[in-house]
Amino acid sequence: MNKNSTHKSPGISRREFAKGAALATAAAVVPVEAQAAKTLDQSPAQDPAISKLSPEGRARFESMLRNVMQKHDDHFTAEQKTRMRKIIANNAKMLDTIYAVPLKNGDTPATVLLLAVEKSTGKEN
Repeated sequence: MNKNSTHKSPGISRREFAKGAALATAAAVVPVEAQAAKTLDQSPAQDPAISKLSPEGRARFESMLRNVMQKHDDHFTAEQKTRMRKIIANNAKMLDTIYAVPLKNGDTPATVLLLAVEKSTGKEN
């Protein structure tokens, strides 16, 4: 093509296409985030498992719930969403007990199998 050509194509420009794509992407993301936020606001104080969590546990619960809802919110019914909240709350409660154990970098694992050898008296039955 010649640079001095004044011929314009009847289609849209790359800039207009990029603007439209950005707006469409933003429009698709905003409802998902709004729905996830609405799901998160469904009275967390009603669930006793959530009220028993530490502040770190509540933050962990909210991030886990937000992650699941952003990925799978459109596939769940209202009943399934309520059940998912309970499952995640129970998981966060269990994780709270695990994170409560003080652990340093050099600590050995607690799951090591220690074998105990019985001393024999020399007599066999």
